[in-house]
Amino acid sequence: MSDNNRAKFLGYKKLKRFVVEYEPQGICLEYEQDKNEKTKELELPEINNETDLEKTTDDLSKCDKLITPSRKVDLRLILARIQVAKTNESKYAVFKEVKGHNDKVTCVAMTKNGDKMVSSSADKTCKIWDVKTGDELYTLDEHDEAVCCIALNKHGDKLATGSLDKTCKVWSTETGKCLHTLKGHKDTITCVAFNHSSSVLATGSHDNTCKLWNVQTGQEIHTLKDHTGPVVSVTFDLTGNHLITGSHDESLAVYEVKTGNRLHSLTGHQGAVCQVLLSVDGKYIVSAAKDNTCKLWDFSSTESIECIATMEIGSEITDVTFDPKGQHFAVALQDGSAKVYKTETQESVSELKGHEAEITQMVFNPQGDKLLTASKDKTVRLWNAQTGEAVQVLEGHADEVTSCTFNYIGDCIVSGSQDGSCIIWQ
Repeated sequence: MSDNNRAKFLGYKKLKRFVVEYEPQGICLEYEQDKNEKTKELELPEINNETDLEKTTDDLSKCDKLITPSRKVDLRLILARIQVAKTNESKYAVFKEVKGHNDKVTCVAMTKNGDKMVSSSADKTCKIWDVKTGDELYTLDEHDEAVCCIALNKHGDKLATGSLDKTCKVWSTETGKCLHTLKGHKDTITCVAFNHSSSVLATGSHDNTCKLWNVQTGQEIHTLKDHTGPVVSVTFDLTGNHLITGSHDESLAVYEVKTGNRLHSLTGHQGAVCQVLLSVDGKYIVSAAKDNTCKLWDFSSTESIECIATMEIGSEITDVTFDPKGQHFAVALQDGSAKVYKTETQESVSELKGHEAEITQMVFNPQGDKLLTASKDKTVRLWNAQTGEAVQVLEGHADEVTSCTFNYIGDCIVSGSQDGSCIIWQ
């Protein structure tokens, strides 16, 4: 009897998904009966390093006929992940898989102290989670369209969310309340950033403008109209006196925040700029563009900003990031590889190869010796940044991984996926 016929015979539709708990161990089955969603728990034995996973898989499938032969493979993989989480003390393992979004997760972020994480989604919501328990604390559901970008302020008590609905909202992460709805953009908001003191918020949009907002009052301060293409990346300098923007018009711009005046237009890319980033020490800007190049700019003085290096990468760039000290930067590529460079000399340090699809996001750990990459191949990978060696492959998502981040200490990872879930790794 086929799986579908077997499911019909039982009165159930095909099993929708497994819901996994790693601490304490547990597996629930989500299924539909008479068009109603239902769940039931499997009677799971203790899984440890001595567990015979093949036998356990067979035993569990015999106990519940929802687990058809085609789903036994999925169950076997889940049991293996539970076993790793139980026995692996030296590497990251799945701590919690949190579900709640009805569409793909677009971004994840963690507060600096690591007690809360935020996920945004194409389902028009953001969710705030307790990292220690995996419990959902708040659902932020006041946007009318998908949430495209998020930013936490330095203290982690405020969250900015940008949406396809052309608005940005500022929220309290302590209460889940919306503090301000910032209206004025005429198209999708693509990027948001707080300044260091959390007094000013920048929003970039497909309407070719960037706006500056007073965080306390929610009032617009300036509209920056110099770009002729979508503004897709914004970042403040350490003083908060200057804002750097990147645009699909192939240029970067540097603005004085107080006046809203453009101080510099940085040109040279032959394709849409997709990201700009400032090193932590404030000395360097790195820009990535659709011309498959990365440019490094000397930002040690705002009087004159020079391009000091152009790197021909050879593949479309999907992300760029600095290490915590600004001594190295890494470039992620559409072909699934990444490259690490010394900032001061632009010397190639290592090349990371192993992903089977595009890298969607990457970030250095707080110590700066490891790189974390999320990929469309459904995995997250941890790398030695100096050697390019793959330290660990984190498997658990059922679809493309869209985002990843570390906590402030580096002992916890969060990843988000197109499958609508987030995984907390510890």
